Amino acid sequence: MKIISVTLLIAALLMGAAAYWYNTKTDEKISAKHELLVRDYSLWYGASDAKVVLVEFFDPACGTCAQFYPLVKNLLKTYDGKLKVVYRYAPLHKNSDVIVALLEALRGEEKFEKALEILFANQNIWVINHTSNLELAVSLLRSNGDINRALNDMNSEEVLKRVHQDIADANVLGATKTPAFFVNGRGLEKFGYNELVKLIEEEIKKAY
Repeated sequence: MKIISVTLLIAALLMGAAAYWYNTKTDEKISAKHELLVRDYSLWYGASDAKVVLVEFFDPACGTCAQFYPLVKNLLKTYDGKLKVVYRYAPLHKNSDVIVALLEALRGEEKFEKALEILFANQNIWVINHTSNLELAVSLLRSNGDINRALNDMNSEEVLKRVHQDIADANVLGATKTPAFFVNGRGLEKFGYNELVKLIEEEIKKAY
C-alpha cells in the first residue's frame, strides 16, 4: 500500500508540475501575443479601462480601410465605455511606409485624426496605380495646417522605429491584408463588418 501511495504521489506531483508548466507557457504566449498587438506607444481611442480591445492594422492607401474607418469610429460610440480601438500601421501598398511615417509625425502634433480623414477621403488623388505619392499627399495635408515640422520629424529615429515595429508585428501576426482586425487577440475567421460586430459582442458578453 505504501508503494502504491508513493507512486500515486509522484504521479500527482508530475501532473501538477506539467499543469503548472502548461499554464505558465500559455500565459507567456498570451502575454507575448498581447505585446505584438499593442505596444506602449500604440495610438488608441475609447475607454482606457475597456475590457474589450479592437486592434486594427491599416494602410492609409487601402480602400477597404477607408470604408471601415467611419464604421470603426461608430463602434466606439455603440459600445461606449466597453471598447478600446488601437490603430497599428501595415503599409502594404508601395511607398505607403513614408505616408504612415508622416502620419506618425503628425500624431505628435495632435493632427493625426484629421490628417487620416483627409487621406482616406482623397485616396483617388494621392494613390495612383496602387502606389502612394508623398508629394500629392503632402499637398492635401497642408490644408490641415503647417506640416513642415512633421515633414522633418517623419525621418526621426523614434518615428521610424515605431513604423518598423508595427510592420514587424503585423508580419508575425499574419496581418498580410488590410484592414486586419483582432478582438482581444482573436482574429476574424471570415472578413466582414457583421463578422467584426459579432466578434466584438462575443467578447463583451464574456467580459461584462
